[in-house]
Parts: sequence; C-alpha cells; structure tokens
Amino acid sequence: EKPPPERHEMNQPPPSPRLRMVDLPLPMTGFRHFVTSWLYSDGKASVLVDPGPASSIPALVRTLEDCGVEHLDLVLVTHVHLDHSGGLGQLLRRYPDAKVICHPRGAPHLVDPARLWAVSLRNLGEIAVMYGKPDPAPSDRIGFENTIRLGALTIESIETPGHAPHQVAFRMDGALFTGEAAGIFFPLADGFYLRVGCPPGGFDYPAYRRSVERLRTVDASVLCFSHYGYTTDVRQVLDLAAGQLDLWMSTARKYAGEKEGGFEEKVVGELLGKDPALARFGDLPEDVKARERWHLRHSVAGFRPYAGPA
Repeated sequence: EKPPPERHEMNQPPPSPRLRMVDLPLPMTGFRHFVTSWLYSDGKASVLVDPGPASSIPALVRTLEDCGVEHLDLVLVTHVHLDHSGGLGQLLRRYPDAKVICHPRGAPHLVDPARLWAVSLRNLGEIAVMYGKPDPAPSDRIGFENTIRLGALTIESIETPGHAPHQVAFRMDGALFTGEAAGIFFPLADGFYLRVGCPPGGFDYPAYRRSVERLRTVDASVLCFSHYGYTTDVRQVLDLAAGQLDLWMSTARKYAGEKEGGFEEKVVGELLGKDPALARFGDLPEDVKARERWHLRHSVAGFRPYAGPA
C-alpha cells in the first residue's frame, strides 16, 4: 500500500507537449518517485532516455503503449548503472528496431552485464536485487555519436564523467538530460531538494566538478533528472549543484581525521544544517526521507578519499 501524498509533494505536469516523464515504480519502501525515464515523441521520432531497471520494464512498456508508442527510434543511456540501463535488454526485445546510444566505455557492460551485476550486488545488496538482473543487449544495436540527427531532431551528447566514468548527458529539443551529473533532485510544491549523486566505489570528485561546470555552459530551458523529475530553473539548480560540491568537499576535509562511521555521521549532520540544497530535507515524504538518510551517508563516504588522510 502506497503512503498518502504529503502536503509538500508535487506531481509535475509534462514539461512540454513532446516530452513526458515516466515515473518508474520500484518494490521497496521509499523508492517511489526515484527513477525517471524520459519519452520524447513528436509524431515522427520517438526517443527514450534511460529505460531504468529490469524490474520496471513491464510498467515502462505499458506506459509507452498507453502513449501509442509502437516504435522506438533511439534509446539514450546516460550510464550503465542498473537503475538506468538494467532493463535495456528486455526493452530491445519489445522494440526490435530501436538503436542505442551509450558511451563506448559503458557499452561492453550492456552487451555482457555479468561484471556489472556482480559489482552491483556487492555494493548495493538488496537494492540491486530490487532493480533486477540485467539481460544482455545485442552489440550491433549499440553505438555512440557526439551529434545525432533524427529527421528534424538534433541530439547532442555531452560527456559528463564523475558519477560514472562513462556518463553522458544529452541535450534535445531544449531539454538537458543529466543522468546523475547534476545530482539527485526531488521536486516539492514550493521548492526542491538536491543531493550529490555519489555511488559507492565509483565516485571521481574532480571529474564530477568539471562535469557540473560543463553543464553550466549548456543552453537549456529545462533540466531533466533521472532521479527525479525536472526543473525550469536551470541556472539556479546548476549553480546550487556546483556550490554543494564545494561545501561537501570542505566539510569532508574538516572531519578527515574521524574514523569510519563517525566521519559520515559528523559530515551529514553538519551538511543538513548548512547546505542550502539539502534545506528541504525535512519536507520530504517520510519514506523518501528514510531512503535519503541512507543515501546521504553513502554519498558522503565517497568524499572520504579526497578529504585527506584519516
């Protein structure tokens, strides 16, 4: 049973007539409003950004069918983590003509996801199980281009490593799809919550910081997150994301001498009082708040190697 909506929670309308946000359900408490797939359809071209995990593919396909999508031209994969690409193999069986755009460093893990699955199980445990085991995707349907032209539609690929070494953002029809390069977003009725997207074991702070700076140079009217929703306050949110990184780094350095566990506790405690991007944490729905407490500790832990000797 789903918890009732809370007063601050906001259901966002489609950002444009051609662009639809698909909220993908996940069977774990607190993981509603967490994974977003994006559908662009203008009557001629149909493009999907991040198909999401294997466990959500049946719901995604039902939504696509409800939208009248019988053909997919392209599937854009921001990066190959399970919650973004784990359902790709299943989706491609349903849409046999769809081509995939993915960074060349990520593509081998789509074709043979065995190592991706093993590392995900090790790092995420029951969350990986919830996402589901990925099926292989055919290599002859996967490629990469810096500029993709599909009829009158132009799609720009923007390399944005840091959250993952193979992460790519995409700009299409004025929308900028960031994957997790600009963090994890949660829209609220009169504001939003924003957190650094820092996966266990794979975070590269300098690369992430450079990627945020690169996104700040992109001309876009809407910022579309894989986690979760969108904002038209593009400049404000990207500026806040850059400032958040700097604040997290300086706070991590302050507590670099703390032992594991104590480091995370003290850094998170200070950030919840100082970080303007986290200021709305208390207004999150209670189950989402519980999810974010776990992710905050793990995200902060990713800064430890850059903070100095323990």
